[in-house]
Amino acid sequence: MAKKVNPPEVRIPEELSTRLVNGEINLGQFLGLSRSAQYAIAQLADNLLASGQYQRSKQIFQGLVAADPFDSVFHCHLAATYQRLDQREEALTAFTNALKFNKSNVDALAGRGEVYLMLGKPQEAVQDLTRAVSLDPKGERASTVRARAILLTLKSVAQNF
Repeated sequence: MAKKVNPPEVRIPEELSTRLVNGEINLGQFLGLSRSAQYAIAQLADNLLASGQYQRSKQIFQGLVAADPFDSVFHCHLAATYQRLDQREEALTAFTNALKFNKSNVDALAGRGEVYLMLGKPQEAVQDLTRAVSLDPKGERASTVRARAILLTLKSVAQNF
């Protein structure tokens, strides 16, 4: 019969616990992950996303959102991963969460606009896509270049309808 092994006792400094509870640090920082470490992990997940490894990317971004639920970028990248997996409702929720923490996140606005189109909600789509383009009028981000192209296509279709 196997001997029962008790888990090691974990002692958490009270000051650290208090900072977590007061919202001064996020769970990732509580666990010892600096902001730069979290963003380095996000870059790895982005690389996985770009290489088509969507499930692995999703797992990492879900972990990052859990580690820092107030980071707009992590929510946005999780949303983009859901979008690639054709999980539209999840993508919509994650893009909306990203915008709760940064209402000017053009990647989230453009992405949510694309998802709204996929869900057959053109008015909402046009609103988000237009806002994204207005926040990046020079088209410095790939997402706003896509948003502008979608808006031009929608305008052309509407004129020819």
